[in-house]
Amino acid sequence: MLKTTTAVGKPDDSDRPAAAAAGRILDELRFGVLVTDGEGVVIDANETARRTVAAAHGSWPDEATCCSLFGCHRHEPLHQHCIARLAAESEEPLTELRIGLPAERPTHAAWITAARLAEDGSTVVMHLRPAPLHDRRRRTKVHWDSEPELQIRALGRTEVEVEGIAVEGDWLLQRPGQLLKYLVSRRGRPAHVDEIVEALWPRAERPGRSTVRFFVHALRERLEPGRASRAPSAFITSTSSTYALDPRVAVDLDDFETLAAVAEQVPATTLDKRPDAVASLKQALDLYRGDLFEEEPYAEWAFPERERFRNLAYQAVSVLVEHCRANDDAATARSYLERCIDLWPLDQRLHHALIGLLLEQGRHGDAERRYNAFRKRLRDVFDEEPRFELTDFVNSRP
Repeated sequence: MLKTTTAVGKPDDSDRPAAAAAGRILDELRFGVLVTDGEGVVIDANETARRTVAAAHGSWPDEATCCSLFGCHRHEPLHQHCIARLAAESEEPLTELRIGLPAERPTHAAWITAARLAEDGSTVVMHLRPAPLHDRRRRTKVHWDSEPELQIRALGRTEVEVEGIAVEGDWLLQRPGQLLKYLVSRRGRPAHVDEIVEALWPRAERPGRSTVRFFVHALRERLEPGRASRAPSAFITSTSSTYALDPRVAVDLDDFETLAAVAEQVPATTLDKRPDAVASLKQALDLYRGDLFEEEPYAEWAFPERERFRNLAYQAVSVLVEHCRANDDAATARSYLERCIDLWPLDQRLHHALIGLLLEQGRHGDAERRYNAFRKRLRDVFDEEPRFELTDFVNSRP
């Protein structure tokens, strides 16, 4: 049994000879062993670990945590992370790191790696071995300390690039690609394996969880063919029975959402004084190449997000059109509406706005042709009539 911290107290192994022998062996090892909970609080430590820490910090702290010992959240290479939490959330052992001890003003250094003991991440074991203080030649570049070079364009037909190179092929229409798109649609929160199975493959012949694990592996191989065996993925993270897209992966949805939000934040009547807002809305429409995951028109799991982004795009168009009309720029307003009608040919709001704009310009023939073409398409597809008529525009004039 390992030596415990003073907060836990020293265990009594007098009636457990085998456990006592194991504890003596661990204490005699020339490398340190620490056991923490998932939040980094040290539960146990062998004698070598305690001596290593005490030599650097002056003593073994009363309430030791990995953050206080190794500079988590404060110093490289853990300036934005906690090593215990990283290990708790990873299915594989972490890459070995070289850490200065103490992190604030190193007088010693150690190589440290960590791995979770419990599948739920509640217990983590760390391995420490001495390192020459001034030897920087072997400093490890860790995947969480660099930006993943994966870019995903989900508006329109899905496109994927890794390090600037397009990852093309039919795989995006197959199960690894469907899994990637599902994780994109759920970005910001982990997706449980049961949720993934129910959404993507509810009638899968193979056992559900095995299916997900198999295609997670296939997806990682597709995105990171050079990843070392058992090395953590920089793109697809895992915790217990959940998977998620790494939040640093570049997805066009995030940029579009930020830019399009201006439509709700800035009234159209004030856009003349906000050229930055106008530029943001134009950039948002440039990003909107089409509806979310255009090649998956019948994927029910994509419906809510697809509709949400479609509404954001419509709001951006509406504000820009209103801005253009207020500035007597009917040509630009018409181009915005025509572009969106190409995306959504059955949207009655867009046709109503465009036909009204044409009539205001005195282009009665164009308005009539637009109306009749829209009416025919609506009849052919839904056997319905438009909710407005040309006479409505005439009757609505003052």
